[in-house]
Amino acid sequence: MRYLILSLIILLGFSSAAISGTRNPKTSDAKHLAYGEKHQCVVPVRGTQKIDKDTKSLFFGSGVIVRPRILITASHVLQGADESWILIGDKRIDILGFACPRGDQTKEVGGVDIAVAWLKDPVELDFYPELYSDKDESGKICSLGGWGKHGTWTTGNIHEDQKRRAGSNYVDKLLFKGMLVTSVDNGKTTSLEYLIGQGDSGGGLFIDKKLAGIHSCIFTGDGNLNASYKDWAAHTRVSIHKPWMDEIIKILENED
Repeated sequence: MRYLILSLIILLGFSSAAISGTRNPKTSDAKHLAYGEKHQCVVPVRGTQKIDKDTKSLFFGSGVIVRPRILITASHVLQGADESWILIGDKRIDILGFACPRGDQTKEVGGVDIAVAWLKDPVELDFYPELYSDKDESGKICSLGGWGKHGTWTTGNIHEDQKRRAGSNYVDKLLFKGMLVTSVDNGKTTSLEYLIGQGDSGGGLFIDKKLAGIHSCIFTGDGNLNASYKDWAAHTRVSIHKPWMDEIIKILENED
């Protein structure tokens, strides 16, 4: 794969600009909505940030519930937040705190853009994904879920209805700064081929129903950063952080 990196954006979606995944224009949106229903553990993350002492801005992204009170998301989604929460239907559940591996992820994209967050109330699901531990992600088929605007690879992201969508892809064999890469113009394709976009931050990349990646950022190779055909995405690699995440989760659950 030959990448012409012309632009970079952190996938923290503000209310007027958040976008989500894009699909093959030959595939109906209804299929991605239906597939999204199979990803109940992927939830919308909301919050506010202070613009100045008198002004706050609403932001939103995504996250993955891996235990009743444990949320995994991208650290850049939560860092700098004045307050944050998830939505389960119409119910708001506050995020009480979070831990990151190290550093300030709002300043630089890299392989540590991941956070373990603690929820005020439990979220009861039929299925909680395990954390992926093997280092064999490259070349494997994966599913990707998130929230926000949507569109096709030709239109870019032009619609917003705040619904969860999901699709599939293959993990590219290239690792970017230790992160997993997906694209739609390289190698094999799937029947629900999908590309994440702004607003999907913190959503999940799943391999064999296990959480293998957290959506972090998107790059463009055509100068138009809208999750279109030439864009590609990077996802924080869960397997690298699993020992640290297991330790943090154990501490949080023991303190409950």
